[in-house]
Amino acid sequence: MKNKSLIKKRFSKSLKTYDDNAFIQKQTAEKLISLLPETSYEKVFETGALTGILTKELIKKIKFNSYTYNDIIPEAKFYIDKIIPEAEFFEGDIEEISLSEKFNLIISNASLQWCSDIYKTISKLTEHLNEGGILAFSIFGSKNLKEIKRFFDIDNQYVDIERLKEKYNLINYISEEIKIYFDNPVDIIKHFKLTGVNALKEVSLTKSRLKEFEEEYGKKYSQGDKVYLTYNPVYIILYSK
Repeated sequence: MKNKSLIKKRFSKSLKTYDDNAFIQKQTAEKLISLLPETSYEKVFETGALTGILTKELIKKIKFNSYTYNDIIPEAKFYIDKIIPEAEFFEGDIEEISLSEKFNLIISNASLQWCSDIYKTISKLTEHLNEGGILAFSIFGSKNLKEIKRFFDIDNQYVDIERLKEKYNLINYISEEIKIYFDNPVDIIKHFKLTGVNALKEVSLTKSRLKEFEEEYGKKYSQGDKVYLTYNPVYIILYSK
């Protein structure tokens, strides 16, 4: 089970620094929008809206009549209100809240990996699609943050694409690897904190552990005068069979 209170706590703390440091989330938002098969949807529902990185991209490219969004962080309303004042907000965990409507597009950027049961969540979301409606989301694959897996206990959840193919019609599936460069290994840890990403969970970094991390990481994952970290975003667009 995911520690939802920890997730909520860390994202709440990072709200003011999130947009300036969530460069991967910005890239995945742009890519996800570019993969949508249509440019107009009557009713849109976004889950995991947070500060509106995906929302901002969506309004540039997509037309809609109504916009509903959700996030576990109540402060999300403050950010989305500035982008789409008339949008309807549902606060809470997407795995627990009830949805009473159906939508033509349900979309999520880099948030469904925080679900305890992602397959159950996908099933729940597709049940709230109108006929012909689509579910589009980005998540992270098995190679995500691969450089730090041996250093820390990372709790990642991946999607088995073959399992999805058994139940849904896939419109698109793309997996890519993106290297992000940092001045030093410590900046990677700072990056996680500034974006609220709890990849390191409750790991206690003692001085000796941090020194070991810096030395080993610098030796194994450097390029020129920088160190790198790999993100493995996966984009999935589907509709129910």
